[in-house]
Amino acid sequence: MSETSGTTFGGRRAIPPNNSNAAENDPPTVELQGPVPRGVNLQDYLNVTNVHLFKEKWDTNKLDHHTDKYDSNKLIVRRGQSFYIQIDFNRPYDPRRDIFRVEYVIGRYPQENKGTYIPVPVVSELQSGKWGAKVVMRERTSVRLSIQSSPECIVGKFRMYVAVWTPYGVIRTSRNPETDTYILFNPWCEEDAVYLDDAKEREEYVLNDIGVIFYGDISDIKSRSWSYGQDLRFQDREPRSRDLERQLHNLSAEITYLWFLQCYRDQRFYE
Repeated sequence: MSETSGTTFGGRRAIPPNNSNAAENDPPTVELQGPVPRGVNLQDYLNVTNVHLFKEKWDTNKLDHHTDKYDSNKLIVRRGQSFYIQIDFNRPYDPRRDIFRVEYVIGRYPQENKGTYIPVPVVSELQSGKWGAKVVMRERTSVRLSIQSSPECIVGKFRMYVAVWTPYGVIRTSRNPETDTYILFNPWCEEDAVYLDDAKEREEYVLNDIGVIFYGDISDIKSRSWSYGQDLRFQDREPRSRDLERQLHNLSAEITYLWFLQCYRDQRFYE
């Protein structure tokens, strides 16, 4: 990835603040390690021809991740939980000589150490709590992957790429909005800081669009309807003051979410 240096000068960063979920800086489609010999065509090596995300409302990804009620044609998954994609190549994939990986990028200045550039290696077995991709099916020129995300990754809209290694450098898929992937908090995942162990509470506070809240004091309790806003608009927002990697991590969302839940459990009411 370009522009990944963490060098600072005089207390200031060499890279501008990564404070926009919408701003983009596409990685190069070709990264050469040196001159390519005459007569060599990189397209003759393993190349990606298509990517399938299984993102329809009836597909396993959305059903398993409890995101089938979202009115969106994008892939929407929850962190810390595996999901499936399929990659079509120009020829059969041979794990003995072919190397590829999936990459997820968010923001304009992606950096691996900031969690805004995520290279996902192909592994023999997925490990809980770590990013990884396992080949679960090979059929002709197609490979189906089970991808495990980290329960601590940034939430937001990620751009997805597939990078293939050749003897002369890396070939990467072009920017394609159809492969954009939303990653959300996961109250079903024990390793996620927002985990809820009560199924009824997950139904009420996570899956419901509209509910009722109570306010006032102990002698004068009132109720009113409340929209929980189960949509994706917050994922595309423009953070104003803090970096993207800080803005979209857990802190503010978790504190607010868990504070309201604790008030309910303790039978406390606030105006």
